[in-house]
Amino acid sequence: MTQQEERRNATPQAGAAAEVADGRRRLDDFAEARDEIWDCLQDANRVWVARMQQEAALTAELASRLTASRSLSDTTTALQDWTSKHVELTTEDTRRLFTDAQQMLNAGARFWSISGPVPSPETAARFAS
Repeated sequence: MTQQEERRNATPQAGAAAEVADGRRRLDDFAEARDEIWDCLQDANRVWVARMQQEAALTAELASRLTASRSLSDTTTALQDWTSKHVELTTEDTRRLFTDAQQMLNAGARFWSISGPVPSPETAARFAS
């Protein structure tokens, strides 16, 4: 066999090895992006559960203050304090929501860029059949 024939025979194997390496890299990138999205979801879930517990405690405090109030001014003060704290928490919720959404969008963009088009027509034909 001549050197040229050997090169022709070696090229498909080298190309296949490169495709396998590229596939492994893409699979690793895909897994990393999936893990990042999962971590974002879990972090957001923890924060929102804690926030709901904080909301329940705030409401329980309001109920006890309203029950204990003996005058209109006590009731008004309790409601003003609750409203002030509630507005503050709602502002924090809004900031957190936008931050969480931005993190999810960034992770999703990386996820979809990784799972983009297949690198070669030969590989695409293999996946199509």
